Amino acid sequence: MNVAIVVSHPIQHFCPQYISFSNIPGINVKLFFASMLGYKKYTDKNFGQEVIWNNLRMDEFEHVFLNGDQVLLSNKELDAIRLDEALDQFKPNVIITYGYFQKVQKRAHKWANNKKVPIAYISDAENNQKREQWKQIVKYFYLKWYFKKIDYFFTVGNSNEEYYKKYGVSEDRFIRMHYPIDIELYKKSYDNKEKLRKETRLKYKIPPEDFVMVVVGKLVEWKNQDHLIDLLLNIENKGKKAHVFILGSGKMKEEWELKSKKLKSNIVHFTGFVDPLDLPAYYAASDLYVHPAKIEPHSLAISEAIYMGLPIVLSDRCGSYGDSDDVQLGKNGFVYPFGNIEQLSEKVCNLMDNKKVLKEFSNYSHSISTKFQERSHGLCLSELLNKIIF
Repeated sequence: MNVAIVVSHPIQHFCPQYISFSNIPGINVKLFFASMLGYKKYTDKNFGQEVIWNNLRMDEFEHVFLNGDQVLLSNKELDAIRLDEALDQFKPNVIITYGYFQKVQKRAHKWANNKKVPIAYISDAENNQKREQWKQIVKYFYLKWYFKKIDYFFTVGNSNEEYYKKYGVSEDRFIRMHYPIDIELYKKSYDNKEKLRKETRLKYKIPPEDFVMVVVGKLVEWKNQDHLIDLLLNIENKGKKAHVFILGSGKMKEEWELKSKKLKSNIVHFTGFVDPLDLPAYYAASDLYVHPAKIEPHSLAISEAIYMGLPIVLSDRCGSYGDSDDVQLGKNGFVYPFGNIEQLSEKVCNLMDNKKVLKEFSNYSHSISTKFQERSHGLCLSELLNKIIF
């Protein structure tokens, strides 16, 4: 079976999945990239610095860069006119695509529809964000039409599946995938968790008994990491001590560093940009992951954090919670209304005060994540191919 995966550029957390797919016996997987973004250096305006990913492991799966060595932006204009010819030569039995807004993805869809090759579609879209009504109406009719031409949907969670249902996609076309993480790195890190915890806490002079929270992401307005500073101020007034790791860089860093100076006893550690290979150490050093974002379809960081055994508290604008999603309410985490610091504080204090529940949530996080990653790194593709064959 030939599996073609058409994607804008090498995405660091999907590349380990491509390796896993390529190791499945009897399956020939090939990646078709439209840009060298990330494989070569580029400037990320939200990070505010040059970025190059050093954990792509491109030599472990078959791939082609359709536009040569060009570093092209991953926007709606991204295209690759060589794609049709490349797919003709590869003769895929199925095509996996990402989203609908890029020209290269529309080109892949058109080729597959013309050749009657099944399409499996991936996105992390959800309905949690507030959008203008006219945009919702236009989008509704366009996607209802567009999704009719797609055979299967690799879904990442409950909110994602509700999104597809809104546009008329039936559940029998869903294949739960979950978000892939660098599973080899995280398996090794989880086994080494106590060592990583001690080393990282020692580096930041954090006592073993202190409570630590963490958040990962670009320091931009809509990620709202400053709400964790508000949280620390709130619990400080209640006589509680805690630390927060804010991992990432971006234009809001100086403003939020200044805001953190209001704290008297609680501490924010601004780490700057952290290499993905070093992230597990910060999860290991923490007791709780908090995600306060206003806009967050489905957080990769949460998928990583639960593998490392972290309970989660997140805003209701994030698409990572649901009965069979990364965050299952009352089992490994809590949800609070976006921007409501008092309710956020209540959820966090509940876990700070109840070590038994914190431990139960931690164990549950890792338990579900191991199952999710088994699906993401193989079972989802096997299920897709079985549906196509039978």
